[in-house]
This record gives sequence, C-alpha cells and structure tokens, in this order.
Amino acid sequence: MKMLFDADRRDALKKLAVGGTLAFGGSLHAAETKLSMPSSKKKARIVIAGGGTAGMAVASRIRRAAPNAQIILITPNDKHLYQPGQVFAAAGLYRDSDNVQPTSSMLPDGVRWLKESVLFFDPESNSLKSDKSGKIVYDFLIVALGCEYNYEAIEGLDISAIGRNSVASLYLNDTVKGTAKGPEITREWFSDIRKSARKGDDVRVLLSDPATPIKGEGVSLDILFLCNDMLKGRGPQKGADIHSKVKFTLAKASDTLLGCRGYDKALKKRVAAKKNFSTLFSHELKSVDVERKVATFDAGGVRKEVPYDFLHVTPPMRAPDALRDSPLAAYEGEHTGWFDADERTLRHKTYSNVFGIGDILGSRSGMSGAAARDQAIVMQDNIAAAMEEKPLPAKYLGYTAVPVRTRFGREILAEYDRNGFDPTFPLDPTEPRWIWWEIDLHLMRWVYFNLIMRGMM
Repeated sequence: MKMLFDADRRDALKKLAVGGTLAFGGSLHAAETKLSMPSSKKKARIVIAGGGTAGMAVASRIRRAAPNAQIILITPNDKHLYQPGQVFAAAGLYRDSDNVQPTSSMLPDGVRWLKESVLFFDPESNSLKSDKSGKIVYDFLIVALGCEYNYEAIEGLDISAIGRNSVASLYLNDTVKGTAKGPEITREWFSDIRKSARKGDDVRVLLSDPATPIKGEGVSLDILFLCNDMLKGRGPQKGADIHSKVKFTLAKASDTLLGCRGYDKALKKRVAAKKNFSTLFSHELKSVDVERKVATFDAGGVRKEVPYDFLHVTPPMRAPDALRDSPLAAYEGEHTGWFDADERTLRHKTYSNVFGIGDILGSRSGMSGAAARDQAIVMQDNIAAAMEEKPLPAKYLGYTAVPVRTRFGREILAEYDRNGFDPTFPLDPTEPRWIWWEIDLHLMRWVYFNLIMRGMM
C-alpha cells in the first residue's frame, strides 16, 4: 500500500492520533466524571462474555482495576477482526489480511481465556452456560457479545445470495473464524459497476439500511460516496470520469442519514447536491427478488417495488440468541431483545452484579468502536466501585464517533453524544478534512490493536 506521507509526518500524525484520536473516541467529555482510576484489592470472579472490541478493551482495563480478581474471558474466536478497516479493504486500500490479528496476541496477562460459546445466561443463580464447560459461575458478569447480522429477515435474501446477481454487503463476515468476505465482494461490486457504466447504459445502484440499530452507522454513506468517487476516476482504479452514467439511490428505514440532528442536516445537504444521488426515507427493505433485480420496501404501510442493477444491503441487526432468550434482555419497549442496561452506568436494570458493554446494549447511543472504548473507561471505574459496594462514580453520556468518507482523501469525523455535537477538536465538525482521512487510513488500525485493545487509550 502506498503511503501518502513520509515517515516524519506519519510520526507526527501518530502523536496526534494517540493524544486526541479519531474513530474510537477521544472525546474529553465522554464521561460525566473524570476517570479517577479507582481500584479494588478484593478477590472476585469476573466473567466477560465476548471477546470483540468491547470485550477485549474492558478485559484489559478491569485487569488493572481489580488486580486480585479472577478474570475469565469467554470467546470462541482464534482471530480478531478490525471491522472498521473493512471499508478500506473494499476500497482497495487495505489487504483483507491487514484487518486480522490472533486473539491470543491481545489477551491481557492474567486473564483466562475460555475458547467457548455462551449458550444461556441465568442471572438468578449468578451463572451462565457455555457449549464446553457447561455451568460457569461468577460474582460479576460483563456481557459483551456484540450483535449478529440477520440477513434472513429480508425475504429472498440470505448469506448465500451475497456476492451473486450484483448483490453485495460489506458486513458479511464470520467473527468466530476471523474471516470477512464482505470487503472482497464489495470490491468486486465496485469494479462491476464501473464495467457496466463503461458500456454506455445508465446504471441503477440501490443501497439499503434497515429499521434496526445499525453497527457502523455511516457504512452506506461510505459506499455511496466512495463508489461515486471511483467512477470519477479517483482512488486505486484510475480511469475516465463516468459517474454521470450511474444513478445512486439510498433507501433508509428511518428519516435520517445519521443519528445526530446537526450531522444529519449537513449530510442531507451534501447528498442533495449530487445530481446522480437520490434518497428514499422511511423505506424498510422487506424482500429482494435477486433474479428479477427488484427490491420491495414497506413505505409507511405501502408496498413499493424498486428495480435496480446493483444492490448493497446493510442487514437488520439483533442481539445473539444467548442474550435474547435470557432474563438479561429487555422484554418490552424500543430496546426489546437487547441488553437491558441503565444507559449511564451500564449496569443491568434488575441484576446489580451484571453489566453490559458495546453493540449488545439496548441504548439510544450509536454502535461503534468509539462508544465501546468510552464505555470500557466507565466500566473500569464502576466495576471497581461495585466490588467495594460503593455508588457507581462514572456515567456514560452516549459518546460515539462515526467516520464518514465523503471521497478519497476526505472524511467527516462525526462525534456526538445524546445532546448533539461533541467534537474532540475545535474545528467545524461537519466539514470533510484530509487529516481525519489520513489518521483513519494510516494510523487508527495501529492505535486499535496496540492501544485500545490493551486498555491504554
């Protein structure tokens, strides 16, 4: 991969990324209280269910906050995926292998790893059940199982359909095996769109977002903007500008592009300015006829068919069965089926020795690595306090960060919390900048594996 800067300049960017940070959170206002680094010398058995971004980050921090605790991490995956890098892999800027590291290389010292899958939670008996060890008891439990992609919720579409008949999905991966087919499929999809446009016919490209919470909220916008920029001859695939031959339609089940009013307004204006872009709001994808190339939406109770030449799908998302079928899941309201947490303390609303973190949370905040990183900081304080039977001192205010790649070499860093804009740096947060792109592309993967996953940032 060709670097855009010399070593000295990259070193300067690295210092900026470490001191401030990009896509995984560097907000100075993320928690209501300053991180006080309380610790507990008490002995306790702490079980962490899940070893993705949230599970690994919190394991490292809890290890320091509770040095005498027995910490058990339960996750079946040998390999760990850097999922934010899948966009750059699809764009031809990363190799697929760049986003993978052995799970063992990130496991904190003193943390026991059970290479198993959680089957069920039984908080009444302070235990869970795994596929190999059976019953595992705990004093404290941290649920970090993440979310799963439910392609089958769309009639006519399942995993086997992705990569055929001009259907792509960047999200297609297997976190247990540590493999990701989505970037390769999407990379080929980009190339096929360009080949089709060269033939001279107008090409219809449809992108769809679901009604469920979305992990990686800005991915459809990334695909939209980067594909259009590729057609202009930018990026790794150089060539003539043929973008006017491609008509893009972004269908959203909601009426927003991003979950923050200020960013949503700015992005809607940017999308509207593109002559070959259109949007369909309040359109939920219900079925796909992959042979006829027709997508059917529920548009406010009205069935609407939309023909396409190429389709990119962001799948509906849900919590894994182990959580959904347990007493830890919310059983009513907007977060039904997700972990039933207090959004500020991350403690379960019913079981005081159980906490949740990351994508599995029933929360108004975004599903992102930035959110998980800030939640891990809050968790570090709150678990130590809970062990000491003290009030929980730290509060998560809903900080998240969504990088939106508006073209090759430019990116909006959308940082916000429940109150709106929450930028780390005093710059217009709605303006695409080269600095965010360069940090994201060249440094954040290193920061992720070497600092965030080790609880150092």
